[in-house]
Formats: sequence, structure tokens, C-alpha cells
Amino acid sequence: MPGAEPLSPEHIVWTEQASPRVLRATRWTVAAGSSQPARRFSRVQSWTEADQVHVLWPSAQETYHIVSAEPGSLLDINAVVLPLDDNFETRLDAARRLRRALKGQRLGARYGSLPQQTKLRHILNLRAFDGRHARAPYRRLAEKLLCHEPIAARDWRDHHLRHKVRAILRRADRLVAGGYRDLLLYPQSRQGNSKSD
Repeated sequence: MPGAEPLSPEHIVWTEQASPRVLRATRWTVAAGSSQPARRFSRVQSWTEADQVHVLWPSAQETYHIVSAEPGSLLDINAVVLPLDDNFETRLDAARRLRRALKGQRLGARYGSLPQQTKLRHILNLRAFDGRHARAPYRRLAEKLLCHEPIAARDWRDHHLRHKVRAILRRADRLVAGGYRDLLLYPQSRQGNSKSD
């Protein structure tokens, strides 16, 4: 593909099945008298996998992952495919942001951004997970992450933070065991599974 650079081995990219923000490009034939200008990408990284051409296009504001089964279409596209599935709103937002980036416009707020409180809860979950992995006792986790003051050993057995630490670690285990994938589908993932937050 002219103008394409090889994919850096440090890149981690999602598949279409894993992330609704991966867009499928196509060339759309329009009715006579109307025209849809084709969009051309420059400074892209590309690769072919299972007869699919993948392109990473770094706009000024974010990088887009675009896929096509049509040879040459990624240099000459005028449409993206948006399946009417549970992730339609996320796909629509990704397509809207791509179009605005191509026109050099501000992208605006991203659909499905995690609320700040949820981000902080996930950070706490992962800090607790790391602390347990480093063999910190639960009482020490409670002291460092939740109350920021010493808890006497005699008080720990009936302390209210003992149960909270265990609940945090259960959420952390779910997150690390694959629940992080639900973050890609937020807020749709909230409909079928409320355990991941």
C-alpha cells in the first residue's frame, strides 16, 4: 500500500470482534447525480491478515483502526459499515469521530467514556490487586488504600474495612481475569453485566 509504514511490533491492536471502535471501510456506489468524495489516508501503518487489510491511521487527536476486505479500498473509501447490533452507538461514535478527524474538526466528547468515579474505582481495584500480589496483608491494604491510618491488630477481626478489602479484591480478580474487556464495550456492557465495575 503506497504511503504505508510497517506495523511496529510494540503496537497492540484490537480485532473487530473485540472492539466496536474498529471500523470496516467500504466503497459505496451512490445514485447518479450525487457524489461522496473518497477519503485518502497518509502516514498509515498497515498489514494484511486473513484476507483483510488493516490500517492504523494516526490523526492529530487519536489513532483509528480501519479494516477492509476490498483490495485498495482503504486508500479510496467513502463509507463505513455500521451493523445494527448492541454496539451500534459506539460504532456510530467511532465513525463520527473518524469523519470529523478527516475534516480536521474537533472530535468532542467520546461516547462511552467511563465516569470519573468508575475510573477511580478501577484504579483502587488494581492497586489492591498489586498489593496482594506483593504479599501485603489485607490489613495493610486497608491502611494504605482506604483509611490512611494504622489499624490495630486487635481491631482488624471485626473492622468494617476488612469486608471492603475483600470485595475490592473480588472485583479486581474479575477485572484481571477478563472483565477489563467490558471496558471496551462500556456502556453497553452495563446492560448485561453489572459485576465488572
